[in-house]
This record gives sequence, C-alpha cells and structure tokens, in this order.
Amino acid sequence: MKKPNEMRRLPLLLFMVITCCFKSYAQADSAAKVIGKLTAFSPDQSTEKAWLQFDKPYYAVGDTIWFKAYVFNNFLMPTDKSAILNIDIANDSNKVVTRYRLPVQSGIAWGNIALDNKNFAAGTYTLRGYTNWMRNFGEDYFFYKTFTVSDAGNSQLLVNASFGSFMVNGNSSIKTKLHFGTMTGMPLVAQPVTLDVMSGDKRLYRQKLVTAVDGDLDVNFALPPKSANLAIVAENDKEERLAVIPVPVNRPQNADVQFLPEGGQLVTGLPAHIGFKAIGEDGRELYVSGTIIDHTQKQIASFKSLHNGMGSFDMIFAEGENYTAQVNLPGGLVKQYLLPSVKSSGTVLSIKNEAKSDSLHLILAASQDVAASGQSFFLIGCARGIVCYAAIVNFHEGNSLSKKIAKSLFPTGIAHFTLMTATYRPVNERLVFIDRSDGLNIKLSADKPYYGKRDSVALKLKVTNQDGDPVMGNFSMAVTDDGQIKLDSLNEENIATRFLLSADLQGHIEQPGYYLSNKNPETWQALDNLLLTQGWVGYEWAQIINPPAIAYKPEREFAVTGHVFNVLNKPVKGTGVLLFSKSPPMLIDTLTDQDGKFVFDHLPRVDTPVFVLKAVNKNGKSFNVNVKIDEAAAPDFKTPANAQLIPWYINIDSALMAYTKNAEVARLQQDFTAEGHLLKEVKVTEKKIIKESENLNGSGNADVVLDEKDLENSGKKTFRQLFEQNIKGFREVYHGVKPWYYIYYKPIILIVDGVRIDQLIDQFDFKQYIEFHDAGDIKGMEVICSDHYALNYMSRFFPMAPIDSFAFIEITTRSGNPMIENTPGIYLYKPLAISWPKTFYKPKYAVTDTTKNRLDLRSTIDWEPNVLTDANGEATLWFYTADKPSTYTITVEGTDMNGHLGYKQGKIKVEASGQK
Repeated sequence: MKKPNEMRRLPLLLFMVITCCFKSYAQADSAAKVIGKLTAFSPDQSTEKAWLQFDKPYYAVGDTIWFKAYVFNNFLMPTDKSAILNIDIANDSNKVVTRYRLPVQSGIAWGNIALDNKNFAAGTYTLRGYTNWMRNFGEDYFFYKTFTVSDAGNSQLLVNASFGSFMVNGNSSIKTKLHFGTMTGMPLVAQPVTLDVMSGDKRLYRQKLVTAVDGDLDVNFALPPKSANLAIVAENDKEERLAVIPVPVNRPQNADVQFLPEGGQLVTGLPAHIGFKAIGEDGRELYVSGTIIDHTQKQIASFKSLHNGMGSFDMIFAEGENYTAQVNLPGGLVKQYLLPSVKSSGTVLSIKNEAKSDSLHLILAASQDVAASGQSFFLIGCARGIVCYAAIVNFHEGNSLSKKIAKSLFPTGIAHFTLMTATYRPVNERLVFIDRSDGLNIKLSADKPYYGKRDSVALKLKVTNQDGDPVMGNFSMAVTDDGQIKLDSLNEENIATRFLLSADLQGHIEQPGYYLSNKNPETWQALDNLLLTQGWVGYEWAQIINPPAIAYKPEREFAVTGHVFNVLNKPVKGTGVLLFSKSPPMLIDTLTDQDGKFVFDHLPRVDTPVFVLKAVNKNGKSFNVNVKIDEAAAPDFKTPANAQLIPWYINIDSALMAYTKNAEVARLQQDFTAEGHLLKEVKVTEKKIIKESENLNGSGNADVVLDEKDLENSGKKTFRQLFEQNIKGFREVYHGVKPWYYIYYKPIILIVDGVRIDQLIDQFDFKQYIEFHDAGDIKGMEVICSDHYALNYMSRFFPMAPIDSFAFIEITTRSGNPMIENTPGIYLYKPLAISWPKTFYKPKYAVTDTTKNRLDLRSTIDWEPNVLTDANGEATLWFYTADKPSTYTITVEGTDMNGHLGYKQGKIKVEASGQK
C-alpha cells in the first residue's frame, strides 16, 4: 500500500530512473537537461480534472439533481490549487439557465440542484463543471454531462418514431412512421397536424395531415444531397408546437472512414501498423470491412471492425506504390478511400502492448538516409503530466531498434510516448494504456437476501487494495429503482473511465464503460484501437519547454479582490477600501498595495452575497477614484458536438415512462397531507415598489415589475438578458441593417430615469447599451405594455398615435444618471453565491408511521455523497425501501485520496412481502 506522499515524489524518483537509462548513451548530459525542463513543467503547469457522479442519468421537472464532485490533479490525488468548482447548466440552445459555485475541500465537493419550473422546462440540458485553473488549458479538460428533464404535467405529446431509407431514381428518401400519444397511453385520434421538415433553420417541406384512429402518421420525403441536422417539427391547427423529432440520416455514401498510422506517419519500406475508424453520417460508429489494394488491384491486406467501427491491420508500403482501401459499408455499398500519404524519409514508432506482459515492446525504425545521418532523437514516455521514461535514440548501428520498457515505470492509465528531434520537434507519437491492476476492490454486502416494501436495509461496504489490505477512502453511493431508472454501465462513464481514459482522449467515446469492464483479449485490443484512433493528451511540447503565462489564477477561497484607479486610470496606492454587507452584517477595511490592489479574504459563509465597496482617501472622502472588481466572465457555453440531444418524449422506454408519471404524483403529494384534500393554488403577492421610480402610473404599477431584490438575484445579467427572460414576446427585428426591439408587435421605448434613451443614442448604440449594462447598475425595471398602463405614457410621448402603438420599459438606476455612470469610489458587487449542499431526505418508517397512506414512489432510494471507510476499509449504510416490488441498483465509486480509484455496481431485490 502506497504511502500518502509517494505519488508526490514521483518526479524525483523517475528522474533517478531516467538518468540511469542514459548510461549507455554519450549525450546523457544534454538529455538530463531536457528531462529537467520537462519535469519542471509538472508542478506549475499541471492541470486539474473533474468527475461528477450523479444519482441517476435523467430527471423530471420538480426533481432534484444530487451529485458528488471529485477534483484531482495529474496524480489523481485531491487538488491543492482550486477551492471552488463552477457549474453551468445550458439548454439545447446553449443558453445558460443557471450557474453555481461549489466549495471544494481536499478535492471533494457535493451538492444538489433543484429543477424548479422557473428555470427548467422539459427538455435536454448540458452541465459543465470546471475550475478557474482549468481554463488555462482549454475546455477539453472541462467536465460535460447531457441529461433530459421530463414532465408528465406538460401538454407535450409522446412520439414513437421509426425511420427507414430508400432510393428513388438514384436519390435518397426517408420513410417515417410516427405515432402520437399521451402519457396515459391514449392515441391522438383524427387530429390535424402540420409537419415541417427542417434542415437546421431551413424548411425543406411542409405537409398538412390528419392522424389516424391509432394516432399514426406515415411521411415520406426526398433527402436533398447536402441536407444536415434534419428534424420534423409537428404543430397542431393552432400553430402550437407539439414535438420536434430529430431525423437520423445515415446515407452510406456519406460515411467517413479514417486511416491513422501508428506513430503518426507512414514511411516507404518500413513496417506500418494502421488503425481505422468508420463513422456514419449521424456521427456514430459503423461496422465495416474491406481490403487494401495496389495500383494493379492486387490485395495487400484485409481489415474489419473489432468494436464500435474501429480496428487495425499491418502492412509494408513499397516505394512508388499507391494504395487504396476498398471498404464494405452497410447496405452493400463499396466505397474507396485513399490511404494517408507515404513519406520516402522519416521514422516510425511501434509499441506492442500485450495485456499479460510486464513490459512494453517498442520498435523504432528509420529510413536509410535518416539512419546514415547520425541524427539523435529523444524518446520520452509521459503519464499524468510527468516524464516516466526517457532515452536518447540514434540509428548508427542499424535502421531498426527494439527495446522493452517495464510497465512498472508508469502509473495506471494512458501513457504517451513521443519521439522528438534535438530541437524538441515531435516526429512520432503513440498512446498506450497501462494497467497496473491497482484499482480499489469494493465489496457490497446486504443484511438480507431480499426485502419487503418500506423495509430497512443495512448495507456494508468493504474496500481493499490489490494486495487485499483494507483501504481508508472517500466514496459516494446512489441507490436507484430499476423500475424507473434504466442504467447502462457500458454507455455511462464512471470515475475510473473518466480519470483513466476519456479525460485524456479527444472526441466522443461510445460505450466508455466497455473498455475497462473486463480484461479479455478482445476488449484489450479494442482499447488499443481506441488509442490508435482517438489518442490525445493535450501535450504541446513547445509550450512545455517555454511555458506561457498563466491567465487564470486558481481560486483558493471565496474572496473579493479588485483595484482602485484614479481619473487618469492609474492605480492608487495606500487608499482605504471598505466592504459593507447587510447579511451577514459586515464592515471590513483594508488598504491597496503599490499596484492599487485590495483583497478581502477569509470571509464568513454568505448565502446571498451583496457587497458595497467604497474607496476613501485619508479624509474619508471618495473623490477622483474608481473601484474595479477582479471578476472573469464565464466562458461561452458550447455544447460538445458529440452530445446526443434527443428530446425525452421521443421513443420513451417503460422505465422513463414510469419515472415521469411517478415524479408528477410525488410533486402533487407535496401539496397536501395524506388526510387532507388538494386545494387550488392561491397566490398572495405583495405589490413591488421601486424607490425613486419615474413610472407615470406610480411606482410598481406595470405589467412586469422587477424590484431591487429581483435584480440582486439576477447577478450580472445584461439588460437584454433581463428582457429576454422576463418579458413575454420580447424580440429583436432588423430594419435593413439597423436593429430594434419589440414586445410582440409593439416597438419598445426605453426610458431610464425618466429620459427616453432613443432620443440620446441611435439604434446601433441602443443595441450596445442594452448588451453592455447589467442588473448591477439598476434597482428597478417596470414593463408597460397593456393599454391600461400605457395610457399615461402614450399621452405624454405620442399623444396623436393609437394607444397600442408602443410598449415602454422604465428603468431606475442607482446613480440617477440615464447614461449609468458609476458613483465615484463606490461599487455594488453581487457575485454568484457559493452553493452549500443540502441533506438528502430519506424516510425512516416505523409501525406508527403517519404517512402510511402516502405513496412512496422514490426513484432515487438513497444518496450518500460522503461515505468514509474506516481503518478496516468498512462503512455501514442504511435506507428504507419504497412501496413497489423491484430491483435496486447500488452504484459506489470513490478514491483512497492517493491516486487509486474504485467503482462497483450491485443489486438488491425488493419483493411484495419481504423476507419470511
């Protein structure tokens, strides 16, 4: 069992191993200098990776997401850099609907996200998690997860869709069969439906139909050659959208087959190992087979997919010969692809990685001219951001070298080998997977063979290492009902596949759980093919040798930092800065340093932070100074291209159907007791008042009112975002090249502190105005659209026009200046609050239970985010079963906090009567 600091000492230990390897080479000193640079990269430039375990893969409106976050460094140990994890959730239009900031302690965080109907409607969402430090290394290191939110209370219909393709006069056509029904299983009978076939934003066809008595519709349409992102949009006779149905298109002629030589290049006369990957038009892998032929049509090699469209084969390229791959695609189509170009001069790198061998077998070969030149190369083997092996390579004794390298030099996971020139230019690269069999073994033991409804479950968890020794660690556990939650261990990621595999590979990985699920020869070969075709670890050698400046500092705690400038935009040294807070009440002061910077740290827990910062001189006055807060804008949200954004209501399975129905019942049960009756909702609202408002109807008399509290909760949302999210019918319209804004058909007149903004600025400046200023600049927004409220405004500004000609938005600023110049020396700062986790509720049933008449329809039976095993490697957990017979899946994953990971799924049975 490794000691806690063993992984931290790896760079020093490996450097000792590396220098020993150089004894057989004359240029050991220069190599040692290179390795010194490379190992120096690790501590200061190492990135972070995150994994979030969720209680289940999909949710319903009104439900709660429960999650556990693990934030690790390159050694897969808790990060010592970041103490805050950012979480953003966006809808299928890449519009961020909510953001969170979580405290991270010792690399661990957990929390919950309420899917209230204010922020979440039924649909598909993508969550991303990242630290500020991760932003220095690109968004490839961010964590992403796509999930659906369903809603049985929604008027949304369910759609069963099946698609087929056929050819008409050599052109592709799509045959579609649609069934429209409800959550109760009733078909949409004899209803008029308009179907629009869309290619992105372009409408290809429109057809008006009537559903059959069984709710079915049959639709056939031709497929334009360059069409993409096809979907059928269904509307009723009121032009209300019923469903958006993605149309999968997989024309064999549009399949892409990539051939990727091991090491990155092909050289005439040298052995070549080539990986290939076949991808359909829909982005999913295809099974293919084929042959390699030369210019005489002679077969040189054959190949076929092993798993998920990937495979590999060997051959030698003759000088002056051109090779073509004849690929057999689905549907009987045969298509030809040219192989990558072949160089007459260069080197190749091949690695044989047998599963049961304790060594890697490396073969390096060079063309005759390279071997004769006496040129030397560096061979570098890296893993987890550190150099684990290095050697100087030359070919003065022949154009082929063979060497075995012990796997024990590398930790479990992906190892990256690079052959580079003396000027650090990579010429060959290859990824392999090292399996040290040092994952954690997790054993689950239940106290009964099966259980009854509302029965008590005692579950024992025991964790050991590869030697059978007990392991103290930190784990998380989810228990879900198989009748409502369908889990797919092959398609879903887990903590091991994330940190050991997918975090270091580019592109979408189908069935990530497959590659580490067992160690049979086929799975091992499939894993090697994956690394041949999708190998990537983010190493940029030029940046490693000469590291760039760090743009984003790690957030080590929640702090308020900024700068004080004078009217000439010069930093002000030694100026006093005060920080005020109402809740909790705080008054803290500090002084700026020589660069005008101030820091307020070690702040108490603040659930809804609203700070007023004031810079004052020695006389306590704010004059000729301005305060600027250090606050980096969140990166733009882009849903990964590989995300499967399929609406939840398309081809819904029985588990999701049961879950969605039960979630709606559970939501209704929250509104009444078991002995009472469900009453209609009655909302009692207090009129909102905007202090110093110029509203012609009187403060708060408007169709929409946002007061100071609403705006504080809006954070840094721009005026435009406030309009989009709070005003129904808000839209942008271009008249020629000039934009203007409307509420439905009424042009908007924006009035700020009683002044019409359109009289001060033109349309282009108006667009910039509403997209530049944010909620922090104002303390009230009132929308006047209805005739009742618009009368006074029309009488003042447009007395001769019809009363319904315009809509008005009245803004009240904090400064009282319509051009919103910040008050000198004062800054209102409303950062995104730190989200503190809540405790998962699990019932504890007793004989005298007063809720016995209330159905227990939980889908997540238990959620334990912080399971700590003791010195014996054990932990005991308890929960109660729900009301229906079923099978429960128990998912446990976690870490020993020392670089080793564990994942385990188990089952328990719940029967109607329980144990006899």
